[in-house]
Amino acid sequence: MASYGRISEGVSNAYAIDLARNHAFDGQANSALNKEPYAKTVTIRRVFFITLWIGIQGAVLGYKIADGTSTGGPGAEAGFAKGIEVLLMASFASIFLFMSPTLMLLLRETFLPRYIAIEKNIHAHKIASYTTALWSVAHVVYYYSKFYRLQISTNGKVTLVSMMFEKVVGQTGHGMLAVFIIMMATSIPAVRHKFFELFYLVHHLYLVVIILIFYHVSKHTFQYYIAVPGAIYVIDKVYRLVRSRINTPRILSVIQHPSNVIELRFEKRGMNVKVGQYVYICVPSLAWFQWHPFTLTSAPEEDELSVHIWAGGDWTRRLIDMFQQNAVNPQRTLNIVHQSIQPPPRTHQS
Repeated sequence: MASYGRISEGVSNAYAIDLARNHAFDGQANSALNKEPYAKTVTIRRVFFITLWIGIQGAVLGYKIADGTSTGGPGAEAGFAKGIEVLLMASFASIFLFMSPTLMLLLRETFLPRYIAIEKNIHAHKIASYTTALWSVAHVVYYYSKFYRLQISTNGKVTLVSMMFEKVVGQTGHGMLAVFIIMMATSIPAVRHKFFELFYLVHHLYLVVIILIFYHVSKHTFQYYIAVPGAIYVIDKVYRLVRSRINTPRILSVIQHPSNVIELRFEKRGMNVKVGQYVYICVPSLAWFQWHPFTLTSAPEEDELSVHIWAGGDWTRRLIDMFQQNAVNPQRTLNIVHQSIQPPPRTHQS
């Protein structure tokens, strides 16, 4: 591995440990280094977002129930069912928006960062996923109950099984339920940290969900809830993909630090960076479609960019192994896209 003579082993070891404590390595946290008390992760803006999210969903559900009980309405039960469907689709659609980094970057230029931690879009995506799971369960329970009552009222002429599996709506619904269960199971932190490759690949089953939704709901519902957010997500992804393939900086040095940490220093290529920002790095020889976030550890005034990578997962271990096996010629091409995301001022934290 390349050496760095200007930093003594003791200093570099202390530096690497300090970076580890501040989560400056792989975006996938390690349980041994990420024992930060939960209370410290609770901020005013995070609480505000969750409160706002729950409040909006509660208001929509209440409105649908009230609308169902109004004069000429279908009834409270039908209103409740409609409210669940609306919230389920809205929660799923919002995931596309939360996972569009360029859109999040544009939102940071508005007044919203004063109240909502825009840079915590992954956290928002998790909250939306939780509510998607909640309303999915409520949706399934409601229709199971409805079909069972229909079977009783028709003395078995219409069976529960026929309503659940013989129609396209039932088949696609159960298909989505199965996919959601698989995605949630691989998203459990213990599974995600140890088998990130599996988690990453399984998460792409959202494409299957979109196809199933197309056949499960009306065309109007699909256009309203999926087409627009999905288009924003696709445009964002294509933009970042094209941008990353154009900007492929060359690695200038690979520095071995203690504590199983390596430092990559690569060309800046005209990128304007700020303290606390991070980059997504893709190494096609390891995984062509995988992008991993790393905090920039170089100062904005430096002519090079650097990241410190600790072997905390499958991808990072294979990356370090690749450089160790090619120590004679460590220069490889990395595809890097700069997200221009910086941490919020401390005055916004609780």
